[in-house]
Amino acid sequence: MNRIAITMGDPAGIGGEIILKALPRLGDRSIPVIVGDMKVFEALRAGPSSLSPPSFKGLGQGSAEDVEFVDLGFMDTVKPGVSDRRCGEASYRYIREALKLIFTGEASAIVTCPISKASLHLAGIPFPGHTELLAHAAGVDSYVMMLANPRMRVSLVTIHIPLKDVPSRITEEGVFRTIAITGRSLRENFSMEHPVIKVCGLNPHAGEQGIMGDEEEIVSRAILRARETGMDVTGPYPGDSLFHHIDCDAYIAMYHDQGLIPVKTTDFKHTVNITLGLPFVRTSPGHGTGFDIAGKGIADPASLIEAYRTAEAMAGNARP
Repeated sequence: MNRIAITMGDPAGIGGEIILKALPRLGDRSIPVIVGDMKVFEALRAGPSSLSPPSFKGLGQGSAEDVEFVDLGFMDTVKPGVSDRRCGEASYRYIREALKLIFTGEASAIVTCPISKASLHLAGIPFPGHTELLAHAAGVDSYVMMLANPRMRVSLVTIHIPLKDVPSRITEEGVFRTIAITGRSLRENFSMEHPVIKVCGLNPHAGEQGIMGDEEEIVSRAILRARETGMDVTGPYPGDSLFHHIDCDAYIAMYHDQGLIPVKTTDFKHTVNITLGLPFVRTSPGHGTGFDIAGKGIADPASLIEAYRTAEAMAGNARP
């Protein structure tokens, strides 16, 4: 049976809580391997939560029925909702440990709970987020961030950069690469023989024939290149109307909020973050660390459950 590593994320966030809440609904087709700090989980179980103790019996000994646990023993105490350098270092260590499981063949996928970019920075970790960190560890420079829920999938050409820098980062090669990686993943990981992809423009009205910007010329050239390889891809379309009718297998958005607003608005609870282009499967809940509700016992595990099930399905469909 496949093993899937789940990293706890920022110890001061809601990662630990949603893992404990999700566990009873995971593991039908795989074995969850939790990577984190046992003392943090013990504190959560003793806190103001509706967690069910029988679900976690034996975790401290390394496994509980079909659940395994890797205790790093790094964090002793955590103040919920207040992150710091040590939390950033812990987050990084969990990811590194999960990568070891992947590279040694002991796990077939990674599901990452949310981390704090500010805490990573305080810890001196030179990556803005999971996506860039995992790509670096895997030795790849062509990767794509996709957000998906049961209704739609959206891949991004640019990710975590200031909005003012987006236009200069829209290149023919970058747009083409995003389309190509998305198409390949839809075929290999989602079992779609002939995926249909639609591409957003950057400017209002997709540039209005150059009146509102000329980046759409770049996007159009990339689309033409993709079509010449046999892909079913069209665009560029105005971003304000493209998502109204969900009639394709995936969309390509030019920047972070252009793509994430529609996918999270249609089904926030079940939105999943997927990194395409890695030599392994990686998914994550589509939300952040939840510092404002951390430690209160009210975090919803729905997105983590969806992320785990997506990783299960992708790992099962992956072609050798």
